[in-house]
Amino acid sequence: MIGRIFTVGGFTLLSRVTGFFRDVVLAAVLGAGPVADAFFVALRLPNHFRAIFAEGAFNAAFVPAYARIREQGGPGPAQLFADRVFTILFGCVGLLVLLALIFTPAVISLLAPGFSEDPGRFALAVELTRITFPYLLLMSLVTLYGGILNALARFAAAAAAPILLNVAMMAALAVAVLFPTP
Repeated sequence: MIGRIFTVGGFTLLSRVTGFFRDVVLAAVLGAGPVADAFFVALRLPNHFRAIFAEGAFNAAFVPAYARIREQGGPGPAQLFADRVFTILFGCVGLLVLLALIFTPAVISLLAPGFSEDPGRFALAVELTRITFPYLLLMSLVTLYGGILNALARFAAAAAAPILLNVAMMAALAVAVLFPTP
């Protein structure tokens, strides 16, 4: 038990440290200005829904239900339950992502009404939102599998997942520096 606490705590700490460096790299690459503004607006909505679907009520409801079904019925019924939840989650979040991609200009107008005064910044925010929004679907599925691992008392992988996101974002920013746009 103590080992698991240190493992999860260590990965959580490492996640916070890599998150700090991600923010430093983000600030160094984007700076302060219209590009950074557009990027942060583009991430606002997927992060809001991530809090609901991936880390909020969904996770709080799924893990105990999965654990109870596994305890009472065994691995077969638990796997069937997880498969059904996967299908429903994929369908619902996939539909939400599709709608968000279709209606991105309207969503940006609601989230950042001042952007409509600057067509370049508005267009960039729309483009970046369309690039970043599918991350919601992936994060929701990662959370589902993380919940399954947590219910099976396998905590390390789920605790380490945010580190991979931070490292991937830093790598993407490093690549962006190599291929600047006008």
